[in-house]
Amino acid sequence: MGVTGAPSWPAARRARGPLGEVDGRVVLLLALLFGVLVWRAGAAANALYAAGFAAALAASGATAREARRLARWAGGFALLWGGVKLALDLAGGVPPPAALATAGLLCLRLAALLLLGAAVSALVTPRALGLALATLTRPVLRDRAWTASLALLLMVHFVPRALAAFEAARAALRARRVRLSRTRTLALVVEAGTRNLARMTWDQTLAVAARRLDSPEAWAGAPPPRARDWCAGAAVAVLAAAAAALL
Repeated sequence: MGVTGAPSWPAARRARGPLGEVDGRVVLLLALLFGVLVWRAGAAANALYAAGFAAALAASGATAREARRLARWAGGFALLWGGVKLALDLAGGVPPPAALATAGLLCLRLAALLLLGAAVSALVTPRALGLALATLTRPVLRDRAWTASLALLLMVHFVPRALAAFEAARAALRARRVRLSRTRTLALVVEAGTRNLARMTWDQTLAVAARRLDSPEAWAGAPPPRARDWCAGAAVAVLAAAAAALL
């Protein structure tokens, strides 16, 4: 639950079974790899990726309610942009079969990316992701690596709650059964959601200061690497690249 009381993105939790306490650095590197492969692979490989991301999300302990909400949101988002892609292709003179194929592939890619984001946020806490980024970027950014980690932490923590803020405003209007035009409803949702965001920003600033996350010392305690996690991650990376090349 977010600060607004609305359900948020699948909550970060330790995964059960073989995914329990997986190294955040491995998860982050795999997420970056899949982010590239999703756009380069075809429909069959992306369907395989999406199934794998869904399995990882289920292993993290996501509830059925969270899964249904994520499926509705991901499906709606993918279909929206797929429809835009289809309309633009048809308007540009692309034959309908080819336009449908490219629009369908775009929908599948967007759905896979959304499942990837949900799986990463459910498998690894924002704090662990921040520590992973600090470790991986320290050879390049050196003393400034912690700033990138803090930015990632704030983004992962804030984006789901920002979506929940607008969802809560929309749910409040539905609960009150107020009859308004669509334009007026949209304006009220944006106004109420923005007010919630302002309060959340202040709360988040206080939380960062209270936990002393705005200093390099807070991002220096990464756990030692485990050979098991890195070997498993390498195997997943090889299989994912092979699927992109062969399917």
